[in-house]
Amino acid sequence: MNYALIGERIRKSRKEINMTQEEFAEAIGVSVGYINQIETGKKCFNLKRFNEIVDIFDKPISYFVEGTDTPEQSTIKEITDLLYNADANKLNMIKNVVMAILEE
Repeated sequence: MNYALIGERIRKSRKEINMTQEEFAEAIGVSVGYINQIETGKKCFNLKRFNEIVDIFDKPISYFVEGTDTPEQSTIKEITDLLYNADANKLNMIKNVVMAILEE
């Protein structure tokens, strides 16, 4: 992975929502120095930390890794978020509806 490029996208996303490095650091429980290292690509981070970052900016992981943020990807993320709140019965019903739609 290109951590420098990912760091640039993280910095850009942070600035888009007018968040300071201090606020960002506090949101994920790290130091400002750590945020600076992430944004400059000097520090690697684990998947758990990456997930925390993605959640703050509400962008798909593909945006940070590949630079893509299509409407389709955003819609898929929204659907996925909704599915986490459904019980097993509702999930099965949703699956059947999706399969019926896709088979047309």
